[in-house]
Amino acid sequence: MMSNESKFVVFNGKIERSDKAVIPVDHSAIYYGTGCFETFVADSSRFFKLNEHVDRMNRGIEYLSRGAVKSLSAERIRENLLQLLKKNDLDQETARVRIQFSLMEKGGYSISQNPDFFVFMTTSKLKRNRTPIHLKSVETRVVPSNSRPADLKLSNMLHYRHAWREANSMGADDALMLTQDDFIAETSIGNLFWKKGNAIFTPSVECDILPGITRNSLVDLLSQKDEITIQEGRFDSSDIQSADTVWMTNSVREIQEVSKIDEKTVQTDQDFMDDLSGWFNDYKMKHLL
Repeated sequence: MMSNESKFVVFNGKIERSDKAVIPVDHSAIYYGTGCFETFVADSSRFFKLNEHVDRMNRGIEYLSRGAVKSLSAERIRENLLQLLKKNDLDQETARVRIQFSLMEKGGYSISQNPDFFVFMTTSKLKRNRTPIHLKSVETRVVPSNSRPADLKLSNMLHYRHAWREANSMGADDALMLTQDDFIAETSIGNLFWKKGNAIFTPSVECDILPGITRNSLVDLLSQKDEITIQEGRFDSSDIQSADTVWMTNSVREIQEVSKIDEKTVQTDQDFMDDLSGWFNDYKMKHLL
């Protein structure tokens, strides 16, 4: 019986056993985390907004290599993933997909006009946890966009890891992270939304968030609802504390309710959340590839 982890991976375009895919250790991907990645879901071999994931990865490659590495092909990635899902007996399942790009520059800081790199893809069976989560405010802040591009999924994301560990050490499921100037930003793994009456709020890109593809899709979806207003902006912690419904989004969990922030219980408008789930599922079906 197959485990939840990949028995096979795609390594530089070829399917290999996961225990046979080997990379050398003496390069910048190991030393400095010079890579970028995308994580998303395959629903019976169909992908939600795959082109947007590939576009973001290519922007990461451009940033890391200063244009020395050509963009990846979305169609080629899709072909590789379909082959890999079938090889791992996941082609009719809900699976978690990760694509990793890493530069393999040698020595210390350097710029190569023709750098080596590797790309690998993994798949694993996904069982979503729909249990509402508890967020805890933490000391670790998001990194300002003028220090690193916040809109890219770069491999070196230790501030998110540390924020999660802070929250976990206090008995919470995830971290509520703030900007350097104390505005609400995001969690360690996703974007935040909250509702007050018929108004929906979410931190804007000015808050140094990683604007996720699910987040952007919800902004698009909700902006089309006449009965709802949606506002992107800068908000204090007190704004989310007084919300009547709070949720987190990312490409794997999609929409996950928040039941508690610090010591305050959040009372969820379940009718609205049921509607939101239905709206998003309809929206998603229109954008599966």
